Amino acid sequence: MPKVSVIIPTYNRVDLLSRAMRSVKQQTHKDWEMIIVDDYSNDATVQMVASWMVNDERIKYYKLPQNSGSPVAPRNIGVSYAIGDYISFLDSDDLWFNNKLETQLWYMQYHNSVFSYHDLIVKFIEKNKDIHFEQWDRMSTCFSDMVFPFLLRKNFIPTSTVMMKKGIYERFGGMDPDLPINHDWDLWLRIAHDIPIHFVNEQLGQLEIHGGSVIGEVHKRRKDSRKIIRKWMNEVDGMYYRKIMTYYYLMEVFDILPKGIQRQVRKLWYSQSKYKGEKRL
Repeated sequence: MPKVSVIIPTYNRVDLLSRAMRSVKQQTHKDWEMIIVDDYSNDATVQMVASWMVNDERIKYYKLPQNSGSPVAPRNIGVSYAIGDYISFLDSDDLWFNNKLETQLWYMQYHNSVFSYHDLIVKFIEKNKDIHFEQWDRMSTCFSDMVFPFLLRKNFIPTSTVMMKKGIYERFGGMDPDLPINHDWDLWLRIAHDIPIHFVNEQLGQLEIHGGSVIGEVHKRRKDSRKIIRKWMNEVDGMYYRKIMTYYYLMEVFDILPKGIQRQVRKLWYSQSKYKGEKRL
């Protein structure tokens, strides 16, 4: 039985998927299985994955009978087939550095952790094809231990950085198929409400963010975020709840600013002394 089950949902990303798969194959920790869940792609995904499976029995492939419209079903289905002690998620347009599994596993075992996430490099690809890089924990303050009140304010846990005991995923019911956008954040909140979440302060992968998002889609994401927060309104102080909701309304204004100004605002915001020396492990 493998130590780690790597779950990769994909849809019509054959070239990017092969890069993500290669980053798993190149891991220094070799005791893994890779579960590709195809959300009914119509490109050459099945042929590409089949060519990899010929020489590596650790790679499994499952194709949904129809497109589900979001990564929720592929992730839940992937976990249902997983046989590893730990599960780890990797989006098909992201990649891991070759020491990711080894480092994160060592950390979790040393600290007796059941859920962890880590820092990474963010690659921004703008609509005009300009590319720049930022460090995740300089864009979003990362917390460790009992993080629920901070996580309710903002989702600072990228899915492609998460590793957890499989039993934790099952205990908290997996990702909610009724939440096509914020299903990951919703699950992290349910877990963080009850157990510690640990931050591995090391860059172990790369996340890609593509510019040129439609403003309407961004507003929908913010609206759905407020829906998640309302689920927990009775679990936090009323003043704190109102502060969080105000933040999300203000962020809708922030979202329409030019990207360059957004970067400058983030830089100034996170240079404040209150964001220095946050509790991290």
